[in-house]
Amino acid sequence: MPRVFHFVKPFWPLLLISFIANLVFSAVNALVLAIVEPVFRTLFGKGDASSTIPVASKLASGFKAWFDDIVYSVIVSDQFFDSIRNLSILIFCLFVVRGLSKYFGNIISTKLEEGVMKNIRDTLFTKLTELPMAFYSRTKSGSVISLLTNDVAVMNSATINSITTMWRESTTILIYVALLIAISPMLTLVSVTISLLGFGFIKTSTKFLRRYGSRLQKAQAEYTSTLQETVGGVRVVKAMGLEVTMQTKFYSQTLHFVKTAIKNTKVLGLVPLVNDTFGILALVGVFYAGGIQLAEGNIEPSSLVTFLFLLFGLMQPITVIVSTIGTMQRGISAAENIVQLLDEKPIVISGVEPVTEFKDSIVVDRLNFAYENAPVLRDVSFRIRKGDTVALVGASGSGKSTMLDLLLRFYDPTSGGISIDGVDVKRLNMVQYRKLFGIVGQDTVLFNDTAMNNIAIGMIQPTEAQVERAASVAHAHEFVSALPEGYHTILGDRGMKLSGGQRQRIAIARAIANEPEILLFDEATSALDTESERIVQEAISAVLKNRTAVVVAHRLSTIVNATRILVFENGSIVEEGSHNELLDKRGAYFKLHSLQFGSNSRQS
Repeated sequence: MPRVFHFVKPFWPLLLISFIANLVFSAVNALVLAIVEPVFRTLFGKGDASSTIPVASKLASGFKAWFDDIVYSVIVSDQFFDSIRNLSILIFCLFVVRGLSKYFGNIISTKLEEGVMKNIRDTLFTKLTELPMAFYSRTKSGSVISLLTNDVAVMNSATINSITTMWRESTTILIYVALLIAISPMLTLVSVTISLLGFGFIKTSTKFLRRYGSRLQKAQAEYTSTLQETVGGVRVVKAMGLEVTMQTKFYSQTLHFVKTAIKNTKVLGLVPLVNDTFGILALVGVFYAGGIQLAEGNIEPSSLVTFLFLLFGLMQPITVIVSTIGTMQRGISAAENIVQLLDEKPIVISGVEPVTEFKDSIVVDRLNFAYENAPVLRDVSFRIRKGDTVALVGASGSGKSTMLDLLLRFYDPTSGGISIDGVDVKRLNMVQYRKLFGIVGQDTVLFNDTAMNNIAIGMIQPTEAQVERAASVAHAHEFVSALPEGYHTILGDRGMKLSGGQRQRIAIARAIANEPEILLFDEATSALDTESERIVQEAISAVLKNRTAVVVAHRLSTIVNATRILVFENGSIVEEGSHNELLDKRGAYFKLHSLQFGSNSRQS
């Protein structure tokens, strides 16, 4: 909780104002009940206020006499009807102040809560953008979405919101108890003693509530993840007829959430029930003990009635506090999830040395890499000179795409290293280093925005001319111009309004719009049909002129003109050379080539 309250600190003025507004509300709320006795005395005859209090507490007696004197000085007049008028005005004014304090308190509380939630979400989002790819490789995207939406909302309603609720109700209780002591310390002791018996159960129940709260958050994350995966992969779901499969999975997960919620409610519902039971027991106990006090002449009827009114009014804030304690357990579970993400340690740390250009070469030296102790790359060494087009080929799982991830510093090598212009990339500012690269992957990610904004997303103060020039080089200008609103056409979620080849060309335009020093293509045409592949390959060929590039290719026809080809097998480079040189060696590359084109074919 201290970690969570750290997010509240910037909003302490709002918190203070909220506390004051709720304090006024609690005080006026108590005064509304506290004037019950003056009302009775005004209506049925004013008695001596000081004589109605037992001698047991002179301090309390003095407080009540002082309070009664103020009330009577405001409402009592020589004329009965004037007293009734004054009393009516006082009651009206109290309720107006009570309503206004509650109204403004709610507005301030909303500003506080929404501000805190924004602070938390912004911090979490910043953290998520800084976490390495290793985090995303082991975390469901739906769980991340659930954390930023569901967990933050639950934590706010069950913890941050509870701060003001607990303060308001606690001050109400303290004021009520002070008034009860002023009327009768003995009856107050009776009621408090009986009420405390129920807190043992409440303390035990919080353990179960926190456990169920944690399960609720996990169950919610599960069905949110399924929802995200289904919507994101709706094309696959429909193409493979998986609607019923995904529906069954989602129904099962939401059913699990419902069952967990019911268990949570069973325990949560017992808390106010037990509390109310002991509250009524306290009321009955006071009624009985008060009756004895009344019979013995130790308390006046009006004072006993006021005490019972106050005690009955005290049950409501106690019930609220007890219920709040119960609901806070789920909020604490959500807060634990949030803190766990905030404590996630990045394994790829940015250096501090600036880098703004690529001058000579990138050197990969005796590099080894493993995913969670599973070796992926072994003793890999090669050089990328400025202006070279280096192609990485090999069977699936041979480590080609992982090599690109390492070049981009999504991961760091287990041993060995990568240097650019003689400087270890670990020493460089990571954001500046990555800006040297433009990347086009197999799975094109476009945003639900205009074609213009999708291409210019990484640019600083882009112009339409710059965007159109990048689109032209990527062979995208013609089809973008033909869209209903041209470059200002919304492309839909993940660019669904475009064909696969069109999406790839937009991605290529985006990759080159910032004029990167090095281009990375990760099987950019493998998911396309023949015609789309031809168009995209033409775009890639146009883009590669006079540029440094690393191309991961499955189709060997796309890399025949590469300066150098590296053949990967089981995480190691087994051959290196130009297309013709490798064919002449009749080794691993020749075998791959033969599988695609036949043993007697020769592409050049």
